[in-house]
Amino acid sequence: MRPPSLFDQMFTSARKPGAALPASLSRLPAPLIWLHADHMRAAQMLAGFSETLSQRAPGIGILLTSPELPPDLAELPNRICLPLSADHPDPARQILERISPAVALIAAQTLPANLIRSLTLRRIPVFLVETEKPRLGSRWQRLPGIGRHLLAGVETVFVQNAASKAVWLDMGVREGAIVRAGRLSGMPVALRCNEAEREELSEAFRHRTLWLAAGLPEREEAAVLAAHREALRESHRLALILQPADPMRGPELRARCAEQFVTALRSLDDPVTPETQVYVADTDGERGLWYRLAVACYLGGTLGADGPSLSPMEAAGLGCAIVHGRMFGRYSEAFDLLREARATRMIQGAESLGSAVCTALRPEQAADQAHRAWQVISAGSGATETIMSALLVRTSPKGKS
Repeated sequence: MRPPSLFDQMFTSARKPGAALPASLSRLPAPLIWLHADHMRAAQMLAGFSETLSQRAPGIGILLTSPELPPDLAELPNRICLPLSADHPDPARQILERISPAVALIAAQTLPANLIRSLTLRRIPVFLVETEKPRLGSRWQRLPGIGRHLLAGVETVFVQNAASKAVWLDMGVREGAIVRAGRLSGMPVALRCNEAEREELSEAFRHRTLWLAAGLPEREEAAVLAAHREALRESHRLALILQPADPMRGPELRARCAEQFVTALRSLDDPVTPETQVYVADTDGERGLWYRLAVACYLGGTLGADGPSLSPMEAAGLGCAIVHGRMFGRYSEAFDLLREARATRMIQGAESLGSAVCTALRPEQAADQAHRAWQVISAGSGATETIMSALLVRTSPKGKS
């Protein structure tokens, strides 16, 4: 019998008691796809990817793991999200005693050697994505040839460009296992809306120009109302849809707005009239409706230290021109992608919000921003489609053989 390699010795020596796993893990439907990230940005990207995956193939099970999970994960019927560090083999082993994934997709800055080894020992196909180079954790780097040994069990590495491909080839990954796919999009599934509601509200507003303040925290309410006063001087028929970050603030916000503007409150079914200037949208689950009605939007929270509570990709995917401040929070990756394409308008402070909204509302400006944003989303969609198709092939009976 071949003696265990130094890699196997290290793999079996690392022991860490795992946390109790939820009973629902064993009830995930098959085929099952395991998605793992090793940092928050990748976890957000895979969370959005899993929503698209669930919509594309509603019968599959999805396990999403990461040391840190996004705080605002949507509820999906066949998805379980677990905090998991891949630095030790035991948590992965415990999970694999309960489930049998058809394939695993890993997005990591540092290759999770123990997780990859746990998967490949069970002949589970492993795909790598968003890993710029084959970098190992410090405890593995002292082992000569460990990278090549580990990567021999990886089925596919998805890279963004030719330079990345060369790095993986140098590490001994065969050329046929390296697929150039571009940058995976973290865009969530396009938010839905009730089309009858959209038509009814559009008619109620008499097809007036609307702008939206989405996910607005209390500390920025005064800035948005001041911006609306300024924008009304340029277009007196303009109306603002104000969607507070905390829907419970609806009645109080309505009273505050009514001191300056003709105001209606969504939760009370206040009628929209030709005189309505502010519509307080204090209901959950209707952002898809507001983005579709508005020509432009300000993303709340971007003028404060914490950043926004909403991804800019939501608005970009529905053709809404975006105005935002300098604080991106956990959505910095999405903002950077859109800003590189000049698909958003950034302001330095609250005093610039009114003029920025007026500019974004101009038809030619709104159309240009929407087009540029769609190009960003389309580019990411190409990579998403390539990777998703490869995953789904491995979940089919033919793909397993």
